[in-house]
Amino acid sequence: MSRATAPRGASRMRPYVAAVPVPQTMPTIVPETQSALVVDGDGRTVGLGGHGPRTGGLMPTTTMPGDGAGPGGSTDADSTESYEASR
Repeated sequence: MSRATAPRGASRMRPYVAAVPVPQTMPTIVPETQSALVVDGDGRTVGLGGHGPRTGGLMPTTTMPGDGAGPGGSTDADSTESYEASR
């Protein structure tokens, strides 16, 4: 009779730490800036860091034929208009 071995790394596993429930909030749109505003239960504005529109205007797109293993070949480059708001 053979004995089953535990999967690799199973001996290092431990239970998840207890999670604290986070109250849900509903963002509202500020008409002047068309941006989201989230207010917590205490009336403080919650920051949405890192979430903003791209400001580039034109977004370049490039396609290259082949599998990438060899050099060169013909290329096709184009620019497309961005529909995202610019600041």
